[in-house]
Formats: sequence, C-alpha cells, structure tokens
Amino acid sequence: DDALCMATIFASLPSTDKIEVKRTDNCQRLVLEFQTLVALTHSLRKVFLSIKGCYFQADVMGQPVTWLVPYEFSQDLPEEVDYRVMLTFLELYETQLRFINYRLFTQQGLSYPPKLNRALEDASAGISSLLLEKIGGDGGVAAAA
Repeated sequence: DDALCMATIFASLPSTDKIEVKRTDNCQRLVLEFQTLVALTHSLRKVFLSIKGCYFQADVMGQPVTWLVPYEFSQDLPEEVDYRVMLTFLELYETQLRFINYRLFTQQGLSYPPKLNRALEDASAGISSLLLEKIGGDGGVAAAA
C-alpha cells in the first residue's frame, strides 16, 4: 500500500529542482501499469471519494490493497518538507512496485514492461496507452486482446 500511495503522490507532483521529471514520469508509468492490471483482472472492489482524493481498494492475489489517488490540482511544494528523505523512500518503493508489477503481469501471461503507445499517451488516454502482449508458450510474444 505504501509504495503505491507514494508513487501516486509523486506522479501528481510537478517536477522542480528538488524532484526530477524522470522520477515523476516513472511514478506515472508504474501507477498506470498497476491500474491496467487491476482493470484487466477486474480486481477493483471499492472506491471512496474524500477531501484528499479518491481511495481505491482492489483484491490482488487475495490481499486487499488500498491506495489514494490525489485530485489533480496545481501543487505548491512547501519548503519545510525534506524531499531528500521522501525521495530515498521513493527509490525503494519504485523498485518494489516495479517488481510487484512484473510478478502480476507475468502471472497473467503478459510481457513486462508493457510497451507504450506515445500518441495515445500524449492524448492522455490513460491505461489505453499501454500495449499489452501475451507471452507465447514457445517464448514468443503475441498481441493480447
């Protein structure tokens, strides 16, 4: 839960001199991959709207996973926050989430990482911008339906 929540927070933050654009882009990609898997497996169980954002709960391999997606507002980053500490945890969480996504994709018979359709991504198509490919029995890859 923590890894996914931290990734969604950083995915919504603007890039600054403290937060590199590659970090926010990577978080957006990891969250998008997880959301794609939740949609593909029909795992979403609950959604709750609050003042902080949208809470989602999915059943992933028999475990409830709850995460918060903040509303998309322009963010002013407070100066008193130590972003170096948060970025250190984010580095760990990015690695953890990448491994989790890898395991979930391969258990569904899909190749990881999924390819990205840049035109759809530029059009803000969300999970539709990921091109899912099934892993064939002979090691080859075939397009997923």
